[in-house]
Amino acid sequence: MKLTDAQRKHYEDEGYLFVKGVLTPEEVGRYKSRARELATGAIPPGAEKMLVRDVRVAKGEVQVDDPEKGLWKLLQPDWYDSVFEPYPATPALLDVVQDLVGPDIKAFLTMMIYKPPGVHADHPFHQDSFYFAFGPHDSVLGSWVALDKTDVENGTLVVLPRSHKLDLIDHDTPRGDLVNFGVFGAQGYEGSQPGEVALDLEPGDGAFFHSRLLHRTGPNVSTRHRRVMTVHFASAKCKTDGGVLPQLKFRLVRGQEYAGCI
Repeated sequence: MKLTDAQRKHYEDEGYLFVKGVLTPEEVGRYKSRARELATGAIPPGAEKMLVRDVRVAKGEVQVDDPEKGLWKLLQPDWYDSVFEPYPATPALLDVVQDLVGPDIKAFLTMMIYKPPGVHADHPFHQDSFYFAFGPHDSVLGSWVALDKTDVENGTLVVLPRSHKLDLIDHDTPRGDLVNFGVFGAQGYEGSQPGEVALDLEPGDGAFFHSRLLHRTGPNVSTRHRRVMTVHFASAKCKTDGGVLPQLKFRLVRGQEYAGCI
């Protein structure tokens, strides 16, 4: 899945790229099926905390009749589950990433992120680089691959084109006591923004975006699931400029290591 010159230029200019068919229907089905098993009791001993419920469900504000409809994240499933373990090294993912950050690639922070029907959670505009104390930011990106059809109604990814050219913005925790842990919003970018683009994705389609690109997801107001696989990538030549969260756990997925780098 080699990118065209036009695709690379779009990423450089706009800060994101939409790619169809990153996962096959068989891969989509396999991950959804295994996630269902984990959500309904197959989580390995010691990994229970990696199954993260939405705060509204955890606090009893929302009642669900299905444990999978109460989830926010499967955090780092590639650490503890053999079905998810290969995901960060999926060749179709890495082929895109290689054309954007180079041939030596480290993966980190794999998640399956839920936005179930009936749980009206949103995540305001933010920059992923706010969370990552390493760089350069131009060599770090996120990937977001739909396992369900995603659109505005069920909380798809919304990006602000060209915002990756901004500096790192200060972030705050959104107001209220029903905010999932670790959710921050960029100051001055509350709510919808002029020029934002909502991405419509079919199962298996993916979005790749610069670590400084402002992006958000809205609430799921539909009756449909919205499940996505995310994993971040960085050039193996990136260097830390401070303490790196241990849960990032960099993994070389293509190319070679470099001494003194992440």
